[in-house]
Amino acid sequence: MVKRKKLENVTSLGIVFGTFAPLHVGHIDIINQAKRHNDGVLTIVSGYDGDRGDLIGLSLRKRFRYTRETFRYDDLVIVDKLDENHIPAYPNGWVEWLAKIDESIAQYVTFSGQAKQAKIVVYCGETEYKVKINELRPDWEVVLVNRSLIKISGTMIRNNPRAHWHQIAKPFRRFFSTNVLIAGSASNGKTTLSRDLSRLFGCPWSPEYAREYQERYNVLDDELDKNDYTYLFTGQFRQTSDLIDSPANNGLIIADTNSTITMAYAEYYLKDSLSEEDFQALTDVYQSMIEKEKWDKIFVVLPQSDYVDDGVRDMTMADEETRDAFTSLTIQLFEEAGLADKIVYLGNPKPGQTFFESLYETAKIEIANLLNQEV
Repeated sequence: MVKRKKLENVTSLGIVFGTFAPLHVGHIDIINQAKRHNDGVLTIVSGYDGDRGDLIGLSLRKRFRYTRETFRYDDLVIVDKLDENHIPAYPNGWVEWLAKIDESIAQYVTFSGQAKQAKIVVYCGETEYKVKINELRPDWEVVLVNRSLIKISGTMIRNNPRAHWHQIAKPFRRFFSTNVLIAGSASNGKTTLSRDLSRLFGCPWSPEYAREYQERYNVLDDELDKNDYTYLFTGQFRQTSDLIDSPANNGLIIADTNSTITMAYAEYYLKDSLSEEDFQALTDVYQSMIEKEKWDKIFVVLPQSDYVDDGVRDMTMADEETRDAFTSLTIQLFEEAGLADKIVYLGNPKPGQTFFESLYETAKIEIANLLNQEV
């Protein structure tokens, strides 16, 4: 259970504020220093609709949550958010802005009863901030921090996240991760392609969770029921999400499948056998998963290779008509999810290329372009 943190018996309080889009090692260093000079630190994540974080998808709520997650094990750092939507825009809202800081202090800080006058120290990086805070809160001390010691900024990160990957606070990295999905029907070389691209780019990959699940419970493709598919949706999502959050993620991850592919299989096997209510329940689970997923590129492998009987695959899907229909359904589901612009089709070899060679070469170039790097 998460406990609401407060700073108790404080004689000296540090305050650090910022947009934190994203929080990075420069910010963390300031907070760490402020903690050592005071009894604790109140860290304020501020922002408004349409600010530089919100414009790239890092809303104030998301930045607040990620910043608080960063300091989840630190009892001396309290994180609060300051919504600037209903106060005059900078530089005219200082009175209202500082009043909101006062509210945060009152909510999260209890000063020592023995202290004749509590000491409040604000750490900021702009001279004009220092001047204005000194004017409106003359009892507060304002420290102008030297930001040149750690040469990083939110702008640098937003412009090229992967180049500054290890300077981004860990919870924020999931937002900046480049996520590539390889999709399509069975027996198209997706697993081999995922593994090979993972080696090439030195990144982790998320295999098909259904294989692990079916091996663990010794269940065949055509034996999976509604409950099984619910587990497949959540299991695949959790596996890939954990990989995105893991230290192994260097800014790029590759996934062998996702909830859309799982939903396509559910439609193929279960739509005619489930009640309308049960199938809708399964669809609702899928919708909740796909809304959480973030894909920068989706490779759809066209069914041009031989369908290999590996002793596991359901051979009723081996004919060309079924494979084409399954691929069309997959594309339709991606389009319905608003992901059509992310799709790149693989499986149209150039003269002199084999099918599998074309998969690798096309995907390699597309990912390199996505990362702005040469291969």
